[in-house]
Amino acid sequence: MRETSSAANAKLYQIIPSEVCFSCDVCCRFLEADSPLAPIFTEKEKENAVAHGADPTLFRPQADGKSAQIQLKPHKDFYICPFFDPETSHCTIYPIRPLDCQLYPFALMFSEDRNEVVLGVDTLCPFGEEHLETEAFQRHIRHVIDYVESEAVTAQIAANWSLIGDYQDTVKIVHTLAQLTDATSLANT
Repeated sequence: MRETSSAANAKLYQIIPSEVCFSCDVCCRFLEADSPLAPIFTEKEKENAVAHGADPTLFRPQADGKSAQIQLKPHKDFYICPFFDPETSHCTIYPIRPLDCQLYPFALMFSEDRNEVVLGVDTLCPFGEEHLETEAFQRHIRHVIDYVESEAVTAQIAANWSLIGDYQDTVKIVHTLAQLTDATSLANT
C-alpha cells in the first residue's frame, strides 16, 4: 500500500492567476446544453452546494449512482454553468466548487482505447497551452498527480467514477493513473 502523499493533505491550488481566468472566455461556457464537459459534483459536493443555496433540481444523476452533473443554462449563443457570472467571469461558489472544477485545466479521462485512466491538460485553456512546458507548470503537474493519486482522492474518484470523462483529443496526456485505472476497472467495461 502506498503512503498518503503530503500533497493530498494540502489544498489543490490553482496555478492560473485570477486575472487571467477573469479575462478568458473558455471555461464555464459550453456549446451544447447537454455537454459532457459540464461539471460533475460528487454526492458530498452536491450536498454542500445545496446547503449553500443551490437549487437541487440543477443536478442530473450520473451513471455511477453517486455523482451528479450540473444542468447548464442558456446564455447568448452558448450555455453556461449556473454558478458562473458572465458579467464578472467569477464563480459564485468558488470556495466550494467541485473537484472537477478545481482540477481545471487538468482533466481526468479514459485513454483513447479506454484501457487506462489518464490525467491531461486541456489545450483549449490558453494559459495551460502557453505555460505547459514551463518549469513552474511542470512542478504543478507533479502536485496535481500527487493529489489525485493520494489514497483519499483516488477513493473519492473511484466512488464517483463519472468524474472520469471520455477521451478528448484537445487534452494533452501528462500521466497515466494506474491506481485509479485499477480502482475503476468495472466502470471501464
